[in-house]
Amino acid sequence: MKKIYKYMPYRREFFSNFCLRASQRGVLNDPFELSPAQDLIDKILRDGLRDDFFEQAEQFSSDRNFNEVGVISFTENYNNLLMWSHYANEHKGIVIEFDYEKLNDYFNYKLSMSDTVERVLYNRERYSLLQKDVCVKDLLLAKSDDWIYEKEHRILPKLRKADAVRVDRELFEQLHEFYDNHYVNLFSIVSEDEYSITFKVNPVEYEHFDNQEKDGNSTDDNEEMKFSPSETILNEIYGSLAVVPSSVFLFQLPADCISAVFVGCRASSVDIEEIKLLVNSKKIPIYQAELSKTYFTLGFNELYL
Repeated sequence: MKKIYKYMPYRREFFSNFCLRASQRGVLNDPFELSPAQDLIDKILRDGLRDDFFEQAEQFSSDRNFNEVGVISFTENYNNLLMWSHYANEHKGIVIEFDYEKLNDYFNYKLSMSDTVERVLYNRERYSLLQKDVCVKDLLLAKSDDWIYEKEHRILPKLRKADAVRVDRELFEQLHEFYDNHYVNLFSIVSEDEYSITFKVNPVEYEHFDNQEKDGNSTDDNEEMKFSPSETILNEIYGSLAVVPSSVFLFQLPADCISAVFVGCRASSVDIEEIKLLVNSKKIPIYQAELSKTYFTLGFNELYL
């Protein structure tokens, strides 16, 4: 596969920061997402697979219930009428075309994993009791065959790896009240408005925090703890933010991962002109959808800058 696509509403800021949202479990539109079947949990406990299962699970989440896992979704084509309706603001939004290899290589490096872009598998059963081996990643990539039209591929990052997080202003202020400055200083505010605050981890404070937490009384500080002090507090904070649907976890990617932009057939002329201006310097081709005169399908014409 050379290209992969993402449907989205048009947002000006995407072309300013090139950030993709990793959706936490509570905002996904499928209630079965990131929720292993009870029959599977029973099998794990009965067959003594518990340690192996949770060891695998810790690749994705420290709390063993996948609250800290995000999902970044993609698809195999840009010409699906249902996807345009459901995910691209009823044909008023956009589809971004990505270079598959560049996208995969970038997230492999960022997440310290291999083959981060994975194909979703569709099935009628949540889990087969005849299956002998338990692979946590397969569970996170399984969906009902009702969703097969989406032809989804996904990345499953830990939310604490996000480059920035946008939260309600009131929630950010509550964090300040609950945690002392020693913890809150781990974060730097990137932007804010009347209703929300976007913050990121401050790498200098992050390192300083870990150095302060080591008491020097043991030569095995790092071996005794599964996570560093900063990772522990980030897991706790991000895990609590993840259960709030309004929290947005953003992962930035290089502009050269983007190879084209497709604009919906109902996009406004104002949005189209703005997109042209935003991508002009990056030499990204733009195409606009139009209705076929003979079939229930879309055609695409290039918009020259």
